[in-house]
This record gives sequence, structure tokens and C-alpha cells, in this order.
Amino acid sequence: MHAHAEPNFSVYCHCDDCRRSSGAPVTASVAFPKDAIVWEATETLARYRNGTASRLFCRQCGSPVAQEHDSASDRTFFNTGFMDDPSAFPPTAHTFATQQLDWLQLADDLPRHDKTILIHTQTGQ
Repeated sequence: MHAHAEPNFSVYCHCDDCRRSSGAPVTASVAFPKDAIVWEATETLARYRNGTASRLFCRQCGSPVAQEHDSASDRTFFNTGFMDDPSAFPPTAHTFATQQLDWLQLADDLPRHDKTILIHTQTGQ
């Protein structure tokens, strides 16, 4: 995958769904406009639908790649760890901060939001 646009959103997400789908205590993701994304290997891309979101993963190795959300249908949210240069996409905020695991300590001054700041879910989050 490559994109011919700059990302328009980059966050840490502490929600239970992101933790479970990534297997990590927090997920960092970066959003690109869908019309700027060029998929290079669509035959290995698989989707799993969960409520208002689809999780994209590699059919060959199982790596989580991205998420797509109904309420932000113009963007794809890539897991930053999936990117070739994850340091190029630092998060600018924390979402679902009240769900952050007690033992996880992230020393930053980024804004912390109780819910998402962009995506709407079926439960109104």
C-alpha cells in the first residue's frame, strides 16, 4: 500500500476492541483518505466486519493492517506499527483514555479524550 496524500488523523486508541484486535495494550493508528490509497496486494487483504467497523488483515501472515469505520467512510485507519516508517506518524491524541490499562504508562502531554474524537460506533461512543 502507498498513499499519495498526507494522513489526516493520528491517535492512540485504548478501547477494548482495538486492544483485542491488535493483541497490544494500545493501538496507534493513522488515517489516510481512501481515494489517496493505492493497494498493491489486494489478493492478500482480508476483512472482518464487527458492528460499524471492518478490520483489515493480511491473509498470508495474519498481521492486522487497518480499520474502516462506517461513520468515517472516506478514510482508512492504518495501524501505525504496520507502516514502513512508523516514526513518521506520531499520535496527536489519546482516544478512549478512560479505558487505558492501569499498568500502561505513557508519558506525554497529548490531549486525552474519554471517547473517540472522530468515529461514531453503534453504542454511541
